[in-house]
Amino acid sequence: MAIDNRQPARHGWRFFVGSNTFLQVLVGIVGLAFWEAASRSFDLDFWISSPTAVATELVRWERSGHLWVDLRVTMTEASLGFIVGCIAGGFTGFVLGWTQRLGDILEPYIVALYSIPKIALAPLFVLWLGIGVTNKVMFAAMLVFFIVFFTTYRGVRSVDRELVQNAWLLGANRWDIWTKIAIPYSAVWMLTGLRIALPDALIGAIVGEFVASDAGVGYRIKEATAFVNTAGVFAGLFVLLLISLCLLSLLKLIENRTLRWQAGDGAIATEPGH
Repeated sequence: MAIDNRQPARHGWRFFVGSNTFLQVLVGIVGLAFWEAASRSFDLDFWISSPTAVATELVRWERSGHLWVDLRVTMTEASLGFIVGCIAGGFTGFVLGWTQRLGDILEPYIVALYSIPKIALAPLFVLWLGIGVTNKVMFAAMLVFFIVFFTTYRGVRSVDRELVQNAWLLGANRWDIWTKIAIPYSAVWMLTGLRIALPDALIGAIVGEFVASDAGVGYRIKEATAFVNTAGVFAGLFVLLLISLCLLSLLKLIENRTLRWQAGDGAIATEPGH
């Protein structure tokens, strides 16, 4: 008698109930229900607001016509800051990582600049660049720069130098070394830096809006704080959370496609049981 080796179909309601997506949604619903119950039971609306109050505030924000304008402003500032910071940090990190002597000389100075509390520099950016979009873009770019620089720098420094020497002996030129060894070898470090730096770009834009702005999600949060509107503050935080999740999901998709070559049979397993 023939043996049916076919696997059971992995679809339907039972599969969905046992999936991580269902459990994640369930945790979110339970968390919101607990938040609502705690706010109502202990009269904590002033301190922690409630999901219903936040939803009402989001509807009011959208109907006022300001929500999409504020989203566009904050997304523009964060996106441009992220791009500028990634380019500057990646290029500087690669150059100083590859040129070891120059990197050893300049690394202490970059570390010293990184150790300065960034929020203390926000007023200087207002003095230098005014209160327009450029101020927020460059402040966000500064935060992104350091994260991308350090991860790229460390990634390039981790390149196997013996592999590089063997490539030289086999006739590879400098461009081949960079594109076929240095960049692929340090790609994981670089992309990790991008993932870590992405929220920092949003933080930079929001901090810039806190200091000096007349639009943006950060400006609305500051405005809600001035009017002691706890629900408005939480509504702004909720919008920022959604923006961060969407951007991180997009970056994760790009990372999976970029590092697809590492998913082969020879890749090192990173999960338990593999």
